[in-house]
Amino acid sequence: MTESDRIEQMFCLPYAGGTSMIFSKWPRPAGAPRLSGLDYPGHLLTMGQAPAADLPELAARLLPELLGAGERPYALFGVSMGALVAYELTLAAEAAGRPPALLVLAACPAPSQLPWEPEWFGGLDDDAFLGTFADLYRGLDLEMLTNRAIRELVMPVLRHDVGLYGRYAEANRNRTPVPVSTDLLVLSGVEDITATAARAESWRDYSTGVVECLEVPGDHFFVDERAAELVALLTDRLGAHRLPAW
Repeated sequence: MTESDRIEQMFCLPYAGGTSMIFSKWPRPAGAPRLSGLDYPGHLLTMGQAPAADLPELAARLLPELLGAGERPYALFGVSMGALVAYELTLAAEAAGRPPALLVLAACPAPSQLPWEPEWFGGLDDDAFLGTFADLYRGLDLEMLTNRAIRELVMPVLRHDVGLYGRYAEANRNRTPVPVSTDLLVLSGVEDITATAARAESWRDYSTGVVECLEVPGDHFFVDERAAELVALLTDRLGAHRLPAW
């Protein structure tokens, strides 16, 4: 593999309520690709932008950042809701003739397998909303959210993102999968009780390329809690990945 064939950049998409700052905490070992965290409009670092109405619109609004990044091979990484955004962004990027060389999907079932019931979050006050979220996904820093200033910033964003996720889940529950051509690497935490490895297996229906499904140590937030192990795995996989002949 020559230098020009290497995946040198990976665009990263955060979970619901998150920002690109979660990726700035990841270690940067020698040989690792350059990480570029993307922020969703209307989030903590982009408050001046109107939020997206749905996940396909969100992907469409992020697409120019990919198209403006040059012609070198790149990967996409998405975690939890970010995995769904990354999938939609890959569909848009393929249509634009600038697909990723690899799509990495972490802590997220396939669109047809998303665990969702509308009554889980409907009409709940903030405490009950956060309690339900913590029951489903664990790892939520409830202590941090007792800070009133932080809570006032985070709660509207988290509620909006959960709404995006819920509408996407309902729309895709009985929809025939639309596959990308990009290879997939699907990662599931062995202790994740909601985005389980069994639910992630259905990502195989969403690509005509090679699909690898792996279980990794940790729960739903293994991208935060086991970042060093994850980066080592990604560095190894991206360094060895054979690029498609687009």
